[in-house]
Amino acid sequence: MMLSPERPLTDFLGPSLLTGEGPLVVQVHGALRELILETILLPWQTLSEKDVAACLKVSKTPVREAIIRLAEEGLVTVVPKSRTYVAPINLDRFLEGCFVRLQLESGAARRAASERTLEDVCNLKACLARQEAAVAAEDYTAFRHLDEEFHALIIEAAKLPGVIQVIETAKVEIDRIRSLKQRLNIRATDRVLAQHRTITAAIADKNTAKAEEAMQDHLGSIENKVWELGENLEFWALFEAINRERPRYRLSA
Repeated sequence: MMLSPERPLTDFLGPSLLTGEGPLVVQVHGALRELILETILLPWQTLSEKDVAACLKVSKTPVREAIIRLAEEGLVTVVPKSRTYVAPINLDRFLEGCFVRLQLESGAARRAASERTLEDVCNLKACLARQEAAVAAEDYTAFRHLDEEFHALIIEAAKLPGVIQVIETAKVEIDRIRSLKQRLNIRATDRVLAQHRTITAAIADKNTAKAEEAMQDHLGSIENKVWELGENLEFWALFEAINRERPRYRLSA
């Protein structure tokens, strides 16, 4: 993995990214947010309203509103009368996100074990089967989305649907760092699948203590998260390179 001259926005931003569902500002926000979380749009990438609107073939108004939302999430930095760019990855916010996930999701797993229905268990098992199929096909992007679905299903089983948005907002830096690791083929899918099976079994058995413990083991401690970031020298070198302001660049194999 190396840095090379940056491609223009038109190479990866186009009308096909808009879903056609819901208000235009929601579609534009979702498209830009996904590109940032997937580290396709990297830190310091300039996002002018005019250029983004031209690429998506929409007016500047929904783009402006979408950028405001991204700025509120900490994914975009707006410098008045200067420029708007993708924000660097913030390690403090990464750790905060890890803390939020650990506290909320371990509690949700415990509650899911007591509140779950048979339909909830079937949904979790079906999601597990799709995860296994994605791994077998080496479709790691699909696996990432199914991992998100799995955790959302647990929160829904806990009858706490509003918590999903809280976690989604808190873990944006976790998602960006995970995307970088995926680019370097740093994966632990077999371990993750095994942990998902353990969590599902505990919820199915209505074992509240085991469900909470299994989720805590799955997410890991904050101390371990800090250690893991610098453990892989290739990852840390890439992280420092893209997070440091420099002339325009992109990632290439």
